[in-house]
Amino acid sequence: MTAKRIKNPHDKFFKETFSHIQVAKNFLHHYLPQEVMKFLDLGTLELQKDSFISKEMKESFSDLLFSADINGREGYVYFLFDHTRFPDKTFALQLLKYMAEIWDTKIRKENVGI
Repeated sequence: MTAKRIKNPHDKFFKETFSHIQVAKNFLHHYLPQEVMKFLDLGTLELQKDSFISKEMKESFSDLLFSADINGREGYVYFLFDHTRFPDKTFALQLLKYMAEIWDTKIRKENVGI
């Protein structure tokens, strides 16, 4: 009998675990600084269905997007997990691209012009 290999096990584990709202809330509560937590209303945390990882980056990164009230206004909490063995020198640029895609998706969903 041949064992079936799971494709992208890190991604599957990450998404299965952190897509549970209580797990995400606990993670944020324990790992974000109190200075940040005083602005984030965990009671409003909701998982969004969008993913912003490009096909080329799927092997190295996993992401989940949550909406939440931040300082009384609608905002987003973006979990991006890096599964690479070595630092990526282009990571900051890639993160900026993901942020721009999140904003672009929100604008298109709301039919808001710039």
